[in-house]
Amino acid sequence: MPRINLNVGTNANDGTGDTLRDAMINVNTMFTEIYNAPGISTDTLTFTGNEISAVRSNDDIVFAPAGTGAVVLPALKFNGNNIEGTRTNDDINLLPSGTGRVVFGSIAINGTTLSSDDSSSININEGLIVDGTLATSGAATITGTVTAATGSTFGNLTIANGSITDSSGAISFGNENLSTTGTMTAGSGSSIGNLTLADGSITDSSGAISFGNENLSTTGTLTVDGLTTLGDLTVTGTTTIAGTVTIDNLTFNDNIIGSSSNADIRLVPGGTGSVIVDSLTIDSNINITDNIIKTTVSNSNLELQPSGTGTVIVHSDLDINGGTIDGTTIGGSTAAAGTFTTLTANTSVTIDGVTITDNTVSANASNSNLELTGNGTGGVTISGFTFPTSDGSSGQFIKTNGLGVLSFGTAGASLSHSDIADATTTVASSATTVLNTFAVGTYRSAKYFISIVDATNGRYEIVEANVTHDGSDAYISTFGSTTNYTGPLTTFSADVSGGNARVLVTNISDNSTVFKFQAIYIDV
Repeated sequence: MPRINLNVGTNANDGTGDTLRDAMINVNTMFTEIYNAPGISTDTLTFTGNEISAVRSNDDIVFAPAGTGAVVLPALKFNGNNIEGTRTNDDINLLPSGTGRVVFGSIAINGTTLSSDDSSSININEGLIVDGTLATSGAATITGTVTAATGSTFGNLTIANGSITDSSGAISFGNENLSTTGTMTAGSGSSIGNLTLADGSITDSSGAISFGNENLSTTGTLTVDGLTTLGDLTVTGTTTIAGTVTIDNLTFNDNIIGSSSNADIRLVPGGTGSVIVDSLTIDSNINITDNIIKTTVSNSNLELQPSGTGTVIVHSDLDINGGTIDGTTIGGSTAAAGTFTTLTANTSVTIDGVTITDNTVSANASNSNLELTGNGTGGVTISGFTFPTSDGSSGQFIKTNGLGVLSFGTAGASLSHSDIADATTTVASSATTVLNTFAVGTYRSAKYFISIVDATNGRYEIVEANVTHDGSDAYISTFGSTTNYTGPLTTFSADVSGGNARVLVTNISDNSTVFKFQAIYIDV
């Protein structure tokens, strides 16, 4: 049907358009054609009866509402990729005709049956909850975890709160192994083969239980009643046996170990081992406890009697408390010198011409010297000081090396009113530190020759210092400084403290600084 346009003219009622009669003729013509046509067609769609069809081959029919609008049918609304019901509580039914099915991709639904068109399996990737009965006619393969509510039934099996029961009263595992990493609990009177378990006991219908070549281990008490035959027995813990036990020729009963007629009882340790007994009583009189041997019968003697020509030998110290050795020869058939590591006396000990009383050693012969002499090249050491082993020359004096060793030395001059000393002091601080002291009651003044070394920085200095005091204050002056540094390495000061005049130094750094000096002390 060709489209007929009505000519409405250029302006209203300007006489350029179709007359009213011509316009109505054209309208009647178009309505007649529409009325007589089997359907209504556009360029892309045809409306015939209750069908809407596409005109162009392979064209889709698209319902495209504007904006947030939707395609709405009497009871359904198509909104994007959603199909929604528009009537309250209405179902959405997909009803194929006859034997037709509802097909989604390869999944087909036919009544209550769900089937696959392209494979033999249907995958459900998410959790599946079945509130009713799950029945399977084929094999069921489960690779994950099966969770069933307590009281769930699988055939004759019922699973409930840690238990599996069977309606027949028995569960059989056939010829399969039963393994568990936890605890297997069986009720009293339970039977496993010929074994019956009941309240702490295991019995066998044959009257014997065999462990074959397996080890039997227990951390508790092993109780044996009646005659028991043991082969090799190894016990690592405590074993308690009630009654009499006979092992070879030995009999054990209570606290008694006996032997067969006239047989000795021997305790033989292996290798370098020892027989250790906390307390041992021999012949009801001799008791050995720890390191003490004593008699147990009142007033009985303790005798050590060797056999034949043997002797009693004490390989270490012998201490006889509170007793004397009278009429006894020490060292053989004639008197000989005795050697003692430790000699203890209650009052005093007199050895030849020397008497030792408390902490005093004295010569007991009239006007005799007390001499302390080392053996061979050995010297005499008193309170950590080792004295020379021979006399020095006339005019020499005793000096120390600072390590407790004394020797004779020679003075360069004989002084009547002064003393000379030298010393070394190390100061590792920039704080004021005492270098040297002398008694104000003995010496009035002192002269120092001082060498100063800061090895860390390679700094060296030699300086002289004069010190005097008036009993309450000290005065010092330094002079003659020679150094490789730009200035003095230390500052000197002096004071009087505690009856001593003190020479003080204050270093220019915290580096370890060594002071070696000679001092001449002049009497008051």
